[in-house]
Amino acid sequence: MAFPLLDTFLTTGFSGEVATNSAIGMIGSFLAAGALIVVPAAFALIWVSQNDALTRGR
Repeated sequence: MAFPLLDTFLTTGFSGEVATNSAIGMIGSFLAAGALIVVPAAFALIWVSQNDALTRGR
């Protein structure tokens, strides 16, 4: 076989359930990062840019 490491991985008995749980955990991590970091940062940047535009206009 061209990929002996892949063959070893596939024959060790890992189930699809393990892969599914890992994928669900990864997606959950992405969503949590978005909720905790990206969304507040975006709101802060929008707020700052809106206040700066109003201050400069005066």
